[in-house]
Amino acid sequence: MSDKRISIRLVLLLVMFSTIPVQAAESSPQRIITLSPHLAEIVYLLGAGDQLLGVAEYSDFPHQVKKIQRIGGATGLDIERILSIKPDLILAWQGGTRESDIASLKKLGLRVVSIKSESLEDIPESINILGELLGQQQRSSRMISEFNRHRKQIFEKYRTLPAHRFVIEISSQPLMALSNRHSFGAGLGLCNLENIYADEDKAAILVDLESIISRDVEFVLLRNSVADNNLELAARKSFYKIKDGNMAEIVSFDEDAAFRQTPRLLDAVEKVCQAVQGEN
Repeated sequence: MSDKRISIRLVLLLVMFSTIPVQAAESSPQRIITLSPHLAEIVYLLGAGDQLLGVAEYSDFPHQVKKIQRIGGATGLDIERILSIKPDLILAWQGGTRESDIASLKKLGLRVVSIKSESLEDIPESINILGELLGQQQRSSRMISEFNRHRKQIFEKYRTLPAHRFVIEISSQPLMALSNRHSFGAGLGLCNLENIYADEDKAAILVDLESIISRDVEFVLLRNSVADNNLELAARKSFYKIKDGNMAEIVSFDEDAAFRQTPRLLDAVEKVCQAVQGEN
């Protein structure tokens, strides 16, 4: 190979490796799509709402997100609409967004970044990653500090109080509960509440009344959409009769906040802690 050809190849390599990082560092994404409601929420809270042009179904917080066009959801994505947006960044939920959808988007040459959102610890980590991606590091640092402060405040307030056992009902037909694989279940441990299904391998599990009663449950946590319905509430109270005809105490929770991997999840945790443990 001639010296001239070697020089040309060297120049091309130098150009590639010198310009790509600089370009990524200089410009933040301007046309963002999120494939999960909680990612849309965090993007907006990080100050990138004007760049958020497409969101998944059920994205509704903050209220401004409701006005952004939908690009599909858990049952499938509208690829044609996604392409029409010409996104420069698509944010997917690792473990929540279908892998086949992610693969399809990547095959089209689109930039897709998957964000892990499973445990309580993943919330500040996802905020940090998104802050880096969006060029909003200062705002993400403030959000993380506030999240950690709130988490510590809950723990310090209730750590000396007695433990209570609970189950989180997320469906009555079939009867399903949350384990501590879900952040809400694990988060309630901050105020000495013990999930009777803490150690299950999956976040959402099928259960039965006999199993619940045998685990000495004291509190049944119901979604507020169920607890606010008088007929539904009466049915659940009758259903959860435990030993000697007594009933487990019913406590409602904000399902919208509890099921989103965002800082609002701690608000839902704190309200349940107050209901069970008292204001203290």
